[in-house]
Amino acid sequence: MNGDKIGEDIMGAAVEDGFLREVLDGIRDSIKIVDRSFSVVFANKTALSQAIHFRHDEQGKLREKCFQKFYGSAKQCSFCVIDQVFRSGVPTFNVFHVSKDGKDEMREISTFPLTGESGKVDHVIEIMRDVTRLKEDLGKEAEFGDMISDDPSMREIFEMIKSVAPTNSTVLINGETGTGKELVARAIHRHSKRKEQKMVTIHCGAIPDTLLESELFGHEKGAFTGADQRRMGKFELAHKGTLFLDEIGTISPAMQVKILRALQEGEITRVGGNDPVRVDVRFIAATNLDLGAAVEREEFREDLYYRINVLPLHLPPLRERGKDALVLAEHFLKKLGQEIGKKIDGFSDEARDQIGSYAWPGNIRELRNLVERAVILCKGRYVERLDVSPAAKKHIGDEAAHSDGVDSPSGSLKDVVDEVERQYLIKALKENRGNITSVAQIADVNTRTIHRKMKDFGIVKEDYK
Repeated sequence: MNGDKIGEDIMGAAVEDGFLREVLDGIRDSIKIVDRSFSVVFANKTALSQAIHFRHDEQGKLREKCFQKFYGSAKQCSFCVIDQVFRSGVPTFNVFHVSKDGKDEMREISTFPLTGESGKVDHVIEIMRDVTRLKEDLGKEAEFGDMISDDPSMREIFEMIKSVAPTNSTVLINGETGTGKELVARAIHRHSKRKEQKMVTIHCGAIPDTLLESELFGHEKGAFTGADQRRMGKFELAHKGTLFLDEIGTISPAMQVKILRALQEGEITRVGGNDPVRVDVRFIAATNLDLGAAVEREEFREDLYYRINVLPLHLPPLRERGKDALVLAEHFLKKLGQEIGKKIDGFSDEARDQIGSYAWPGNIRELRNLVERAVILCKGRYVERLDVSPAAKKHIGDEAAHSDGVDSPSGSLKDVVDEVERQYLIKALKENRGNITSVAQIADVNTRTIHRKMKDFGIVKEDYK
């Protein structure tokens, strides 16, 4: 049955005999049907109770704009979610907050396309549920799986993970390098219905495009030189489980087409093969790029972007997470102290000030590396200081990294030189996608020097592939 027919049946039953309306009015969730002009053409009793005010047209039908009458501000509006369904043609899921009687409430929203005779999405059905109690339960916890935070922005991420995990919705995780995107993916898998099955991870940026197809889809015996036996790809290995593609923004347009087909059709074809193989995977992707901007630059396919961007999750950088840097540092200190076999009571006041004032460009990964180094070198009960550069303090911000010179350098000359070297290495690694040999040639030094400097600065080449 097509979408228009569904919509007509709903409206017909609701208006003419009232039977279906009575059924839908008995559901506690808000149910609305919205047309392409964002006018509400049907709303059940729960939905109407949440509206500010409704007027009817001459035929007695609802004709108010959904974003005008249901949500108090643009920030709390489902407009963009419904618009995404109209544009992509795929179901979309989201979580947002509203203020009611002075209290903050959280709503879970699911939207589904209703297709007309022409095959075009003419209406969207929206189902909204109050999940405030879930928020209250999660708000009492500072830890979610392997992720620890006292910051409200991260607690909201925890709430969204808890809400989306039981579904099969595709998730796109966006955040800077080192913010914990894979931890989020693993948390979603562990709380999903597929938790007893495999979670298969692949770092797209670390694999040349010529090999990525075989890694993802597998190959048949004799498909290419060295293919002496059939090999299953990541899609098949993740069957009935979760497939996590990290740095999906680095893949070529040709590979984007093949991934899109696998997601849409639920089947893949091995390299060198002809027979399609059915696969059932929960798909999670991550990137440190702005894929929306990449779509505008025609560097990333728009259809794939909308297919994977069903539920976007943005991870804030560590510098924007309040006191989380200190919370995490203390966690790593305790954990690493136990692993290394050292009893360390905590950080000195100087070290705590360093942790709070440093910008953490490498985010959580950089923090962990520096705490590990401090634990190894610590000779007393307290870590006296971390080996961070004063030139990267928060108050200097991004201007320090982009300025032509250092007008008011802080710290010793060695500190300033170290920071310049660190920024130079990071830039060179980004431009050469983590290739140490290329970076060494540009810097006119040997690869051993690059490796030593990277170790000194807590830089990991995999972050830049």
